[in-house]
Amino acid sequence: MTRSLPCVLFLCLMAPPAWGQAYVAPPCPADAPPAFVDDLQPLWYRRFWTGECQHLPRRCRPGRPYWNDVVRTLTDRAPAAQRSAIAARACALGRRIGFEWTRPSAKRRIDTRELQALHAMLEKAPDVTTGLNAVEARVRTKTDP
Repeated sequence: MTRSLPCVLFLCLMAPPAWGQAYVAPPCPADAPPAFVDDLQPLWYRRFWTGECQHLPRRCRPGRPYWNDVVRTLTDRAPAAQRSAIAARACALGRRIGFEWTRPSAKRRIDTRELQALHAMLEKAPDVTTGLNAVEARVRTKTDP
């Protein structure tokens, strides 16, 4: 019994960290959460990814669009050979937009109206790559110092 203890400890040390956001659906990785600035920000971030308003103020409106659904739609629309790359770009873009959208109002550079405009850009683009390019450029313009 005592000989197996080192093996158990080794396996525990080799396991991936327990942090992350379980509500971020594959293909997006449930990375370490961003450095949230208040108690509401992680709840709004969850809303961004899931469309759910659990534990949020009454002003929250559940439903679509939400980013897990956006990633799935973009990936499905992409040519098969590009799906992995499109998914990775969409996931990274979601983390960036979601974190910015959930910041306190005084610091936020992407509000709900802008979020709706970004979603419309993705939907109206003639193809997924063009839509992602346009949204990434606009997000950079809004969020880069």
